[in-house]
Amino acid sequence: MRSTIVYFSQTGNTEKVTYALYERLQARGYTVTPLMYEDAADFPEALEGVELLGVGFPTFFGYPPRFIEQFLRGLKKTKGTSAFVFTTYGGATAGDSLYEAASALKKKGYTILGGLKLEGSDSYPQGRELKINAGRPDEDDLTIATEFVDRILEAKAAGRSLDIEKLATPTPFFAAYHGRPHAALVRKMRKEIEGKIVFNQEQCLFCETCKKSCPTRSIGTGEKFPEFSWKCIDGLRCYQCVRVCPGKALSAEYPGALEDYLKFRAESADSPEEKRRTTIVA
Repeated sequence: MRSTIVYFSQTGNTEKVTYALYERLQARGYTVTPLMYEDAADFPEALEGVELLGVGFPTFFGYPPRFIEQFLRGLKKTKGTSAFVFTTYGGATAGDSLYEAASALKKKGYTILGGLKLEGSDSYPQGRELKINAGRPDEDDLTIATEFVDRILEAKAAGRSLDIEKLATPTPFFAAYHGRPHAALVRKMRKEIEGKIVFNQEQCLFCETCKKSCPTRSIGTGEKFPEFSWKCIDGLRCYQCVRVCPGKALSAEYPGALEDYLKFRAESADSPEEKRRTTIVA
């Protein structure tokens, strides 16, 4: 039995969950290929003939990263291949990210077994300063991931499939956009919380740590300094370069006070009940 887990991880949260899923699937008798999204185009054979496909990603503003959605739309059609989706998010909301990913897979003919959403450390500069969800996903979260594998394999053995509407968020902030274009909503959220990245040439060590760590390879080598395209993640900054720069040549300017960040998180956040709904299985 073969399984491939395609994942994108900007800070390591999603990767941590990926390997918890990988280890449990291996223990259950599957031969599993964990495949970073960035490498998927180079290894198309990893997606051929699998019995179970997993797709994982961080939630960006309540939805999957746009390039993950494009990847899913570009998959070859299948007939009934089993699949599951999972996401990590900064503790405010997973929004409609699981639903959107599952919907794209279903349109390609996949049978959806379930969705998993786990909180992770808030990777935005404001969240890191406030230490929101520091240390997550933790061992308890990874135990949930392990149990999720057992439940989807039970569903697969029983021939069940998930009604993907069960993955839809009830959170009012996103529910009004369910099944509709959400670009305007994402722009609104970005304006509220996304700060400008500032590059100080005088502090640059030209070590290219930023280039090596960029998850979407949008930083190149210039004559004296790195070259930044700022097209990373389709314009949605992940701030990985800011986090890893040893010379502190890169920094982030907040669009507002930290209190404003917390207020906006609260306005868009899932209810405690929704946060506890970590697994949704057929």
